[in-house]
Amino acid sequence: MRRRGRSGMFRAPDPWLSWIERCPPKAEVVSSNLAGSANKARSRPRMLREHMNALLRYVLKDRTDRQYQDFGYKVLRGVLPKDRIDALAEIVRDVVVPHQGALLRQDGGMAPHDFFFPGTTLIRNPLANAHLPISQPMEPLESALTAVVTSSELAEALRKLDGANHYSIHQTLLFFAAQTTDLHVDSWGLDTAPHGFAHTLWIPLQDMTPDSGLPSVIQWPRGKVVTEADLGLPSSGSHGDRYERYHRALSARLMSDSPEVTTAVVRRGDLIVWTSLTPHFTLPARHFPCERLSLQVLLRPTDARWGNFIVQPPDHPTNRHIRKTERFSYFVYETISHDFRIAGSLPTPAGPYD
Repeated sequence: MRRRGRSGMFRAPDPWLSWIERCPPKAEVVSSNLAGSANKARSRPRMLREHMNALLRYVLKDRTDRQYQDFGYKVLRGVLPKDRIDALAEIVRDVVVPHQGALLRQDGGMAPHDFFFPGTTLIRNPLANAHLPISQPMEPLESALTAVVTSSELAEALRKLDGANHYSIHQTLLFFAAQTTDLHVDSWGLDTAPHGFAHTLWIPLQDMTPDSGLPSVIQWPRGKVVTEADLGLPSSGSHGDRYERYHRALSARLMSDSPEVTTAVVRRGDLIVWTSLTPHFTLPARHFPCERLSLQVLLRPTDARWGNFIVQPPDHPTNRHIRKTERFSYFVYETISHDFRIAGSLPTPAGPYD
């Protein structure tokens, strides 16, 4: 019988675990007169224990990797430093919420806070790209957010999923309250070429509960593409029209099969990762609106060709980057680069994972 740990991956069969736990670190040989045979007997259980632990690590690593490849998502527990998460949440409440000026929002425009109700602190319109140096009053937020999304712990967790050594962060969204998000795939905003190898991170900035309005995913093999043609749709119209039309059809097809839906009650330090093609939506919060401080990050391996669901370029588009660490850079879209006069440039990578 197998059992699951907090990460959601399979643990080793119980007999293996119980045998290893019982296996003594040294052989129970107490005779000092038989030094040669005693040393051999003493080493055998220890060597066997080491070999079994190595085998278990290999087996579990293989299963962990397969989960992301086969199901298109992964719950990562305790990856991010809690002190950085708490510092970011404190700045959101103490600096961002009281701010009265216009800030960059999810729709690409500059706007003040749109509160659900007058006199409350529940903000409807998320902040976009607060990790970039585009607002002097928000510099404390930029620094705290950067400390989270460029941490070495996050880089190592991502490397275990796809083997990349450097990542380009394209977008961050800071959510103040629970959302009502219909089923969609993030490929329409960012994807690699070929499809399916960009990542979305969902990072809670407070401990969540089943009532919080959690994101949920439909298990989806990495790289599986359902095109507009597969859904009987034309490839004409504006990007916005095609987006709406595609997701209505995709949702109708997937929900007609009564799919299994997966969610996770995540806490500070945890995160959920899914691929750019994984269908997902937000479960309703029990009390709406309610505070749900969280962060969404869209990123890709820096050396990957990229575009989106309907634009798959044959070569790397122009790179405008701010290099933050050895493992992370911020990609800056042309309009933001022009409007705020930021971003240097990285050369087009010469090969995979350079």
